[in-house]
Amino acid sequence: MSLLNAIEKRRAYRALSNRSVDEEVLNRLVRAAHSAPSSGNNQPWRIITTVEKSQLDALKETLVGGNYWGKNAPVIAAFLTHPSYSMTMGMRELAYFELGMAAMNYQLQAVEEGLYAHPIVGFDADKAKEVLKVPEDVVLEILVIVGYPGEMSTLSEKHQQVETSLQVRKPIEEIHSFNQWSEQLVPKKKK
Repeated sequence: MSLLNAIEKRRAYRALSNRSVDEEVLNRLVRAAHSAPSSGNNQPWRIITTVEKSQLDALKETLVGGNYWGKNAPVIAAFLTHPSYSMTMGMRELAYFELGMAAMNYQLQAVEEGLYAHPIVGFDADKAKEVLKVPEDVVLEILVIVGYPGEMSTLSEKHQQVETSLQVRKPIEEIHSFNQWSEQLVPKKKK
């Protein structure tokens, strides 16, 4: 599969099987994340992969109602960082950008492995940090819900429709220009 095909195939699917994922596969996901670029090679990402049933169940209890589908997942990975883990240039704290690159590598490897990897922010971060025993000052940015494709029947009607709908992207002209800022890059006001 070409890289662009993998990128385009990646999608935040929700219909997950509860089939376990081999540790060897999970380690490849982490290796992919670990290979992400970072300023000064600081590697500011921290990842906690949760698979043990009681720990996983406790983490699932932190999910908000709309993420009910994540309770079927056999794996949840927490992506964490702290601004001090990488460089700061003026007001730009690069740790968060670098964490995002690691999370994207992780998701692309999941595609290669035949897995769904759906990043979410819909969870109680304080409770999740407590479950994972994360220090107070460390930022739990996202959880990535991981699993093999499952049955659509486990999803609400709305999510079944979203799962099979066309993935619509903005026109390239609205997100890119050559050489300088263009007014077409200003987001259109929502109606």
